[in-house]
Amino acid sequence: MNISAETDYAVRAMLCLTDAYLVDPTSLTSSAAIAKSQQIPAKFLETILSELKQAGFIDSKRGARGGYHLTLHPRKISVADVLRIIDGPLARIKGETPENAKYQGSAAHLQEVWIATRVAIRDVVEEVSLYQIATNQLPAKINKALNRPGAWKQR
Repeated sequence: MNISAETDYAVRAMLCLTDAYLVDPTSLTSSAAIAKSQQIPAKFLETILSELKQAGFIDSKRGARGGYHLTLHPRKISVADVLRIIDGPLARIKGETPENAKYQGSAAHLQEVWIATRVAIRDVVEEVSLYQIATNQLPAKINKALNRPGAWKQR
């Protein structure tokens, strides 16, 4: 799975807004404050925030005291929600969804592997909310996966 810079920045921006929401759900955070705290290029961040706003997960107020805020409690926003807003479906094969992949011969069952891969990705990103990340309360199955032998080794 490849996580784009845009998606990484989007999740980090949403976590910054989660922190603000947990202090005061009505507080506004400027894009400059998000960019600075997460070291995200400001122009790139503006595009990301626009996409998140269009999807309805954040709202904004203009002006000197303006900024952004979450429209939902961070418990209700999963990592998968943010991934889909920025990059679309969680798993694609040559730009298509796995159920549209067609194979023949010895590769006839490869589609099933791609669909199972998507299920495995969903099992993580759909189960983890912004709240859980921000408050370090990851689900037990995530912690279990992190403790598997070799989990932290690149292969």
